[in-house]
Amino acid sequence: MKKLILLELTLLFLATTFQSDNPPGWYVQTLPVNDFVNDIFFLDSLNGWLVTDGRFSENDTSYIMRTTNGGDNWTIQNAKKEKLTTIQFLDINTGYAAGGLNGTTSMSLYKTSNGGTNWLTLNNIGGIEIDDIYFINKDTGWACDDDILFGGLYKTTNGSQSWQRQLDMSYKIQKIFFLNKDTGWAAGRYDGSSSKLFRTTNGGIVWNLQFSSVFNLESIFFLSPLKGWMRGGPDLNGNGASYTTDGGFTWISSQGNIAGGYDIKFVNDSIGYSGMIDGLVAKSTDGGRTWGSQNSPIFNSLSIAIIRSDTMHAWAGGTGIVKTFDGGGTITTGIELTNNLSLDEYILYQNFPNPFNPVTNLEFGISKIGFVSLKVYDITGKEITTLVNENLNPGTYKYQFDGSGLTSGVYFYTLSANGFTETKRMVLVK
Repeated sequence: MKKLILLELTLLFLATTFQSDNPPGWYVQTLPVNDFVNDIFFLDSLNGWLVTDGRFSENDTSYIMRTTNGGDNWTIQNAKKEKLTTIQFLDINTGYAAGGLNGTTSMSLYKTSNGGTNWLTLNNIGGIEIDDIYFINKDTGWACDDDILFGGLYKTTNGSQSWQRQLDMSYKIQKIFFLNKDTGWAAGRYDGSSSKLFRTTNGGIVWNLQFSSVFNLESIFFLSPLKGWMRGGPDLNGNGASYTTDGGFTWISSQGNIAGGYDIKFVNDSIGYSGMIDGLVAKSTDGGRTWGSQNSPIFNSLSIAIIRSDTMHAWAGGTGIVKTFDGGGTITTGIELTNNLSLDEYILYQNFPNPFNPVTNLEFGISKIGFVSLKVYDITGKEITTLVNENLNPGTYKYQFDGSGLTSGVYFYTLSANGFTETKRMVLVK
């Protein structure tokens, strides 16, 4: 019995000791070579790979690196005299990496069957740089190049031994995402008039236009045939996120500032991350309806790596690589403290301007520290978005609500805090 108790105490000590080695929030992981991280991929909490750009390293060399302990240590697996843009693994052994712009007019694609110890150079597809790849198994996958002269969207069904073009260079496909062998999306970059999102339900035999935007569609991610997210789209500033619940036919602008990011990924229906600049990582906990930011110790945290259904572990890369093991820590929303003087009561002010098109200010005051919720509903009582969902100190706060993704009509906003609840009416007129 004493031995069992000693063993349990020892295990508890070791567990708490190892966890304390990792600081809370996002923290820097050390790479063997300083370079810009273009893409990261993790199979689980321990095994991951990344590719670098080559722009900051000596002799313009880019690298493929691997970790087997969650990123605490990274080892170089391969070095290329070119830019590496993307990497994906199907299992612990099979993976693909791609890039280009190595002084020739040929895209570059590499494959490993032993976890990256050896990389085989595959037949070049044509074009100058692979922007994105997506494989659903070791044989079937897609690759794209958005170059207007040499690019296109290509598919392989034999592990990259041969490729068939599905869309030509005029579509300028930059990002691709597939749920299975049939259902996928492809985003074409901005051409001076619009960028476009296409969908296929037959493995790419036919691609149908779903959505056009005057801004670049920088990233797309789906969890199901209906629920997905993208960077860009209908956001007025062209630098935010949007979400869909009908497979991409309709997109709704998210609330909150996630400017400067490029990648977007969701762990589950609620929790997702998006890359940002200025020492921040964006996070949503309500399915992408609203976003807040978390502090990152590196300036560019653009690429995101997550593990499905793991709400604690995530990585972000750019000017280095950072990791979180606790979900990233505190989320700062777009709410602004305008007055920190003590109040005697809770107050929800009328929005201004009202009616509005499309932006209005929602202001409220709270008299005690506590958890605060500010939500918007449509006239049927359906919740549209959660604007505030956090602990706040006493004071007066203001939130700028953007209704650009909504139709004209009557909406309601409700403040809930420490047992206090009040609702007011606002009118959107377009």
